[in-house]
Amino acid sequence: MNPSNFCHNMEGIVTGTGFKRSIAGIDLNSIRDADGTILTASTEPSREAAETYFYSALVVSASQTDLGTLAFMVPRDYDATVDKMRIRFLVNSGGTTDAPILDAAIYVKKPGTALSSDVNPTASAAIPKTSATTGAAWREITVEGEGLAPGDAVCCVLSTGAHTTDTVVVYALEVVYIGDLAYYEEDERNDW
Repeated sequence: MNPSNFCHNMEGIVTGTGFKRSIAGIDLNSIRDADGTILTASTEPSREAAETYFYSALVVSASQTDLGTLAFMVPRDYDATVDKMRIRFLVNSGGTTDAPILDAAIYVKKPGTALSSDVNPTASAAIPKTSATTGAAWREITVEGEGLAPGDAVCCVLSTGAHTTDTVVVYALEVVYIGDLAYYEEDERNDW
C-alpha cells in the first residue's frame, strides 16, 4: 500500500461509524437573500461589524425573522447509513430580553426525483440572551434521519424565532456531518 492507492485499499472498511467532518467552503458568505443577492450593510439581514474588529457578522434586526438561504451539496463521503448532519451557528441575541431559536425549511433535490417537501428539521435551542460584547454560543439545526445521500442538493431557508426587542447576531457558521474515508458509493470511486 502507498499514498496513491490508500483510499482504494480502504474501500473494505465497513460504513456505519464514520468520522465527524465539516463541509469546506461553507461560511457566512454562503448565506444569500431569497433572490441570491449577497448580503450587505443595507440588506436584511445585514452584514456589519457586530463588535470592534469583528467584521461581516450577520445581524437580524429586532422584529425580523428572515436569516437568508444556504445551498450546498451533500458531500460524496457522507455516510448515509448514519445520516447525521448539523448546521451550526455561533450566535447570540444581542441583548437581554428575547431568546429566539434558529430554524430552517430544508428542501432536497435528488437525481431523477422531484424536489422534496420541507423535511422540517429540528430547530435549535434558544439563542443565549447576552449583549453582543459579552458572549455567544453554538446553536444547531439538526438535519439528520431524512434519508440524505451523497450528491443530494440541499437548499435551506433559514429563519429565527420571534425577537421583538433585540437583534440576533451570527458570528460564524459551519455544516458538520458524519463521513467515510472515501466516497460512500463504491461505484463512484473509480467512475472516470
